[in-house]
Amino acid sequence: MSLLILWMIILGIVLLVYLAYPLFSKTSVQPMQTAPGEARMQTLLQERERSYAALADLDEDYETGKLSEADYRELRTALLQDTAHVIQQLESSAENDVEAEIERFKQQKRG
Repeated sequence: MSLLILWMIILGIVLLVYLAYPLFSKTSVQPMQTAPGEARMQTLLQERERSYAALADLDEDYETGKLSEADYRELRTALLQDTAHVIQQLESSAENDVEAEIERFKQQKRG
């Protein structure tokens, strides 16, 4: 029971940091100053960095004995899945950007 409560507290803190980070970030991107694709890419890059930081914090908590191995494995698996999803979106977004650049080049070449 105690491990479940500890797991919920840690997951809650990670989630709170993840959701609150953009509110307190001094490097927030103004949507009016950048193109929508650039703003999306910037957001994904920030999410990737937060995921990496959360994984590093989780590893540190496990190494210092704050987490049991079962809780560590469960949380790490969830964070790795979230990180993989963000990286996949980054790669997809980069491919779309390349396709858009090719289309713009074709349009310029035609007219």
